[in-house]
Amino acid sequence: MGAVRALSPLERGQSRSGNPGSKPTTRVITMSPAASLNDDFLFGSLMETMADSIYFKDRQGQLLRVSRKMARDLGYADPAELVGKTDADLFGQEFAQRTMLDDSRVMETDQPLIGLTESRQLESGQVNWTLTSKMPLHDAAGAVVGLLGITREINELKRAEIALQDIATHDTLTGLPNRYLMFDRLNQLLVRAERFATCFAVLFIDLDGFKRINDSRGHDVGDLVLRAVAERLSQSVRAVDTVARIGGDEFVILLEALRAGGDATAVAQKIHGALEKPFALPGGAAKVTVSIGIGLYPQDGRDADVLLKAADIDMYRAKQKTAAPRPVGPNGEPDTRSG
Repeated sequence: MGAVRALSPLERGQSRSGNPGSKPTTRVITMSPAASLNDDFLFGSLMETMADSIYFKDRQGQLLRVSRKMARDLGYADPAELVGKTDADLFGQEFAQRTMLDDSRVMETDQPLIGLTESRQLESGQVNWTLTSKMPLHDAAGAVVGLLGITREINELKRAEIALQDIATHDTLTGLPNRYLMFDRLNQLLVRAERFATCFAVLFIDLDGFKRINDSRGHDVGDLVLRAVAERLSQSVRAVDTVARIGGDEFVILLEALRAGGDATAVAQKIHGALEKPFALPGGAAKVTVSIGIGLYPQDGRDADVLLKAADIDMYRAKQKTAAPRPVGPNGEPDTRSG
């Protein structure tokens, strides 16, 4: 069996990545002159040097053997210290219950599970993402006696994926949901409202006078206004509601589970009050006003496009009545949908 040796000072000066002075993470396996490339040597090399975590479990979920990488990641100097432990011992009951279902599936069906994405929260509060494959382990007679697992950390890949997803679904300036995510949530809301026979509202909001500020004081100041408006809108609704920026100075709010149309009108009035206060900006404070239109489900439509169109028309009617204390209805009349 080959021996394990430490890296020489020369080897420590250059890591596998080629970065001078990087801390070595590689264990080097060497054969004695009498050794041959037998199975024991190859298996030992794999368990000592593999960059992925490798483990073997019995039918009860107890670890039979683990690679040095897995032991080191879990804070153990000797992989033998992990023998006999379970996922519950190492990661807690919640994570263990999830892995137990996957392990049982592999061993009961005698079928591998390839490319399973797993996550668990570390003590630091960060989430550790891994990609795992699990294969059934057989004895000489072909009976399943356990499983082999290979796990690779994919934290950088997952963070990049989450960041790209966020860019695709959120407005980069305000951090609010964008048009795509707003429509997705609106369609989900339609399904729930139909199933549970509930009422909800779509508010279409347009900033009055924003172009004047943007043109006279510059886009940087205009961006500050949009961020401040987004914050005040978010503070004016519940956590279950959605505030989205769909472009330029236009926002949409989805108000879930309303008792009647009057609830939406009350929120619109609250938004008017929140946004009528001056914004502190470089070069002096400025004020903007808003025009708000309301589309109610199911009165004004049962389709996403129809509801948004109703709210949009309502908003333009309201824009023509600058003195009106509240939005008007879809047909231009004062909104009386309060019960």
